[in-house]
Parts: sequence; structure tokens; C-alpha cells
Amino acid sequence: MYSIGEFSKIGSVSRKTLRYYDEIGLMSPAFVNQENHYRYYSDEQVYRILLISELKCYDLRLEQIKAILDSEDEHLLVHFLEQRIQELDNQMQENIRLKQCIEKKVQQIQSGGKLMDKNLVLEVGAEEYAPVLAVCRKAVIEISQISNVIGSVYEEIYKNGLKQNGPVMTFYADEEFHHEHANVEVCIPVEDSQSVQNCENVKLLAPGMCAVCVYTGPYSKLGEAYAAVLKWIDENHYEIASAPFDCYINSPQEVKSPEEFVTKVCFPIKQKEN
Repeated sequence: MYSIGEFSKIGSVSRKTLRYYDEIGLMSPAFVNQENHYRYYSDEQVYRILLISELKCYDLRLEQIKAILDSEDEHLLVHFLEQRIQELDNQMQENIRLKQCIEKKVQQIQSGGKLMDKNLVLEVGAEEYAPVLAVCRKAVIEISQISNVIGSVYEEIYKNGLKQNGPVMTFYADEEFHHEHANVEVCIPVEDSQSVQNCENVKLLAPGMCAVCVYTGPYSKLGEAYAAVLKWIDENHYEIASAPFDCYINSPQEVKSPEEFVTKVCFPIKQKEN
């Protein structure tokens, strides 16, 4: 038997992490002394903690690791690893696109371009959104990790045999933007079917009337669209009714440059009360 201190060294994890693993059912001690509450782990658990540590190095989520170990399903492991490979490929492509954007900005400035282009005209209008079923997942994350949340929603859609019925939507719950701990909810519309009843995270989205602006360009410049929509809301005597959201009309995998990203910025609205 190994004490929690010894076992933490074997698995290269802290005692706090081992206690958390116990709380979520990922790995519990083989024995707990009822008098002093000391925790002990067995030889048989060494392989499990080493595998957990290895899979964490691949940035698999703890819920994925638990599903793999509980099921002992090698096919599930391969599925999650292939999904992670795809995420890494996407990140590399995103880094390439970011590099191209930076190079383009440098060229613009060196060619006499202005630091800020204020001539962009964005069209804003009102649009009614019909209610739609969607698989949703909430998370508080660094905004650069949003693709991981989107991937987990697609994973649930895939697992339940559902069919996508609209673009990916990201709702923002906070009144102000926090880059390092954004409170988001990713929703992907799905077709209504018998399989939907088996999915825990399905909800009916009904944002109703929205002020919308379709923006073409990198996600880093979406602030221009947000500003245009907020100005339109104020000038037309509306107020924000609920959490704003973005609809990603295309994905980074479909285009060659961030300049081609198409995003619909949506703010649910209601008439201002006098």
C-alpha cells in the first residue's frame, strides 16, 4: 500500500488533485483509515494513475478520461485521441492564419496604411429568431479555448446520433467581457427526433427579436460589430432583453484566411419602456 504522499509522487500529481479525483469518482483510495482518515492506494492502482497522468498530458478532459477508464473501451480512447489530433491540427491552422494576419497588417502599415481604419460601414437590422432545439454546454473558460467546448458539444451530438440544424452559437452571460474566464454557453441547433429525448443537454432556444449584424473578418475584430449593434439599439429606442450571442456562419476549417470568417452578431432586444 502507498500513502497519499507516496502515490502523488508516483503519479506526478498533488495530494489536492488526488482528493479531487476521489470526489469526481475518477480514482478513490483503496483504503481509508477511519481513525485518522489517512488515504492509501494499492499496487493495482499504479497503472491507473499513470494512465490518467498520460492522458492528461494529451489534454483530454477528466470526464473523457473517466469514461475511458470506466468502460475500458479502446475504441472510445481512439475516438477521443483522434478528436484531440483534429483539435491540434485546427490550432496549428489557426496559428498559421494568425501569422498571415500579422504579416498583412505589417505590410499595410509599411505601405502607408492607417493604424486604424475607421471607414468600415456595418449594416444592422432587426431579425426574428424562431425557437429551435439545441444541444448546449456552459463553461467558464479562457476564450481561446472555446473550440474545446464546441468540440464537446459535437461529441454529444455524435454520441446521440443527432443531426445538426444550424450554425454553432455562442451565448455570453457576463455583462462585461473577461478574456481569461469568459462565462459562455455553446449551443448547436439539432433536428427534432426521438434521439433528442435521450440527450440531457438539449434545450429550446427562443431569443425572439434580435438586433443583428453580419460581420466578415477575424474574430479579434468582432468588437466593431458589437459597437455597431449597441449603437443601433440605442438609436432605435430598444434595450437588451437577454444574453447576446454569436452565430458562426462558417468555420475556420472552411476558409483560407481569418478575413473570410463570417459571424452574425445577435443581441436579443425589446422596446424601451417610457
